[in-house]
Amino acid sequence: MDRRLGPAFFLGSVLLLGACKKSQDPAPVAPSPAPAEAKAVAPVPAFTLSYLQDAPPSGCTWTRQDTGGAKKALFTVDAACERLGLAWSPDGRQGAVVDRGNGTVKPRAWLVDVQAGQGTPLALPETGHTDAVGFDAAGHPVALVSQVDDLVRKADGADEYFLFEGQRLPITQPEGSAGLAHAFRREGDAWKRIETVATFYEADTAAGTGALTTASMLVSSTSGLDPDAPATNAFPEGSEDAARLDAVVKEKGHDKFGEWVSLETDGGPLYAWRATGELSALMPPLRWEAQDRLVEPEELALAPASAVDLRVRGPLLLVSAAKAVRVYDAKAKRRVFALDGVHATRFWPKPRTVTAAVPSDASTAQ
Repeated sequence: MDRRLGPAFFLGSVLLLGACKKSQDPAPVAPSPAPAEAKAVAPVPAFTLSYLQDAPPSGCTWTRQDTGGAKKALFTVDAACERLGLAWSPDGRQGAVVDRGNGTVKPRAWLVDVQAGQGTPLALPETGHTDAVGFDAAGHPVALVSQVDDLVRKADGADEYFLFEGQRLPITQPEGSAGLAHAFRREGDAWKRIETVATFYEADTAAGTGALTTASMLVSSTSGLDPDAPATNAFPEGSEDAARLDAVVKEKGHDKFGEWVSLETDGGPLYAWRATGELSALMPPLRWEAQDRLVEPEELALAPASAVDLRVRGPLLLVSAAKAVRVYDAKAKRRVFALDGVHATRFWPKPRTVTAAVPSDASTAQ
């Protein structure tokens, strides 16, 4: 019997083959999620440091070092680093180093060519004791001098005064050792006295040569105000902020009496302990906010009782101790530079254009 395959057979075969083929196709793969966009990390601004470093056997070298690690020894003095003070001219091309001396060594000073890295001796005023050397707005060296000996002290009833070159200089502060403060400006090869005031020394609140108007007009010196030094705000004892810090920092690592203070950085507030007593000083613990927690700046590694100087320039935080420096990116909360075995580290001052001038003629406070 002749059997022929009808149309229904062929249609069923086509459907069956299609179904088989469909079952062999791979399952569709879900698209991969787009990678999270990485947050760009702002590069740390270039910076240059000034510091002092021990130079065996008994000297000290003033050094300049930039972000890339390149450093230049500017001048070496046969004196302990703790005795030295530094200053910069407004244009930054010239520096001054003063050795404040001690009981057996008289003060000495040098002018330093920053580009050449060479220093030349600078004779100091013969009057009194030179405490600091700086520069005025015009770039002239200026010496701030204390004098407590060989003074004429008189009384007019209950009022006391110094008689200096025919002028009465009232003694107004009850505590400390009374004396005079002088400012001298270098003109050619000679010093010209431009200001004299009565002041006090050897007391916590004594102004010393800081009582001179000239002292506030000098530019960029380690003895004057540093524009990179941030203002600090103290937390009253028992305040919520102080209580929070005390709860987090149960052991300070020292027993220095004091108070918590805060200072502003580009990454938010930094908290530090300020010892109060004979000498006020900032010191560890240091803390700042990171992911809603109070944490110590990373790899700080300073002795708990170290006095520290804090400097802020843009996003940078500089922490300088007796023999160490740490620099942080305050926004990223990360350490970007560290060096041990150095003293008096600070940011290299920016060149300045200063319009104020120190007194042009010798002036004496009445």
